[in-house]
Amino acid sequence: MFDNLIGQSEIKDQLGFYSKAFQKTGTVPFILLNGAKGLGKTEFLKAFSKTITNSDGKPRPMLELNSSTIKNNTMFFEQIFLPIVQGNEVTLFFDECHALPNDLVMAFLSILNTERTPYKEFNWREYTFTFDFTKISMIFATTELDKLFPPLKDRLTVLDFKPYNQNELAAIIKGRLPDVEFEDGLVEEIATTTRGNARDAVKRAKQIELYCETNNSNLFLKDEWNDLRKVLGIKPLGLSNTEMQVLEILHTRGASTLQTIAAVTGMSRTAIQKDAELYLLQRGLMKINGVRELTRLGADLIKQMSE
Repeated sequence: MFDNLIGQSEIKDQLGFYSKAFQKTGTVPFILLNGAKGLGKTEFLKAFSKTITNSDGKPRPMLELNSSTIKNNTMFFEQIFLPIVQGNEVTLFFDECHALPNDLVMAFLSILNTERTPYKEFNWREYTFTFDFTKISMIFATTELDKLFPPLKDRLTVLDFKPYNQNELAAIIKGRLPDVEFEDGLVEEIATTTRGNARDAVKRAKQIELYCETNNSNLFLKDEWNDLRKVLGIKPLGLSNTEMQVLEILHTRGASTLQTIAAVTGMSRTAIQKDAELYLLQRGLMKINGVRELTRLGADLIKQMSE
């Protein structure tokens, strides 16, 4: 099922279990895929959905919905459920489900409250909808679990996607570039710039592929990597310009308040916390103890980049 997908061993085991269970029960639990962007949620779901078959033996089609575009109950039931879902066998995939409208969340609390039967009737206006969960699968995904309404979360089976390790990221890059010959240990070094993120690893592989095509060479050594890094502005650990700016402020000014950093960068405090500090804290490059300070690792990184 997941032969072409690298990493996420726990997710593979969990989805594999639910796939086997479907062959016996004919139903899929209400699954919630939780994790940051780029960790493979959609790719794993696509692989899993191919094992969910309809009465004709063919894979169940999947309707992918961006939850933020569903404005209310009316839009969901009149424009999605009635014309597309009612009477058909389909998987509904609600991406970024923390953005679902409140009235639809309330409806789902009732619809997903199945106990001993795979059927649920739901009354809305003059309609009575029948949710037959032997024909309809409902799967959710979010990058912001803390924003999901807790009672809805409680009705879902949460599967947590984790950042990829360096070896897995290196394998993703190599897998995308079978004809490129790398210097020993270089792919692992390149992998450190992908932020534990499969999507970034794929992007980095495409950049290397383009570099090799442009230079008519399938040999990619340290010099080529340094050249590509310089051209594209790829920083150690895949740091963004904003993250580097925060580190440099702490290096030059010393311990600083969030308000000071916001004033210097011209960014809001919320943006700094979300777009810079989170990753810097995860990588141990800064610490917060009332004020923001560089760690030894952060100071070493700044020194390394200035040499």
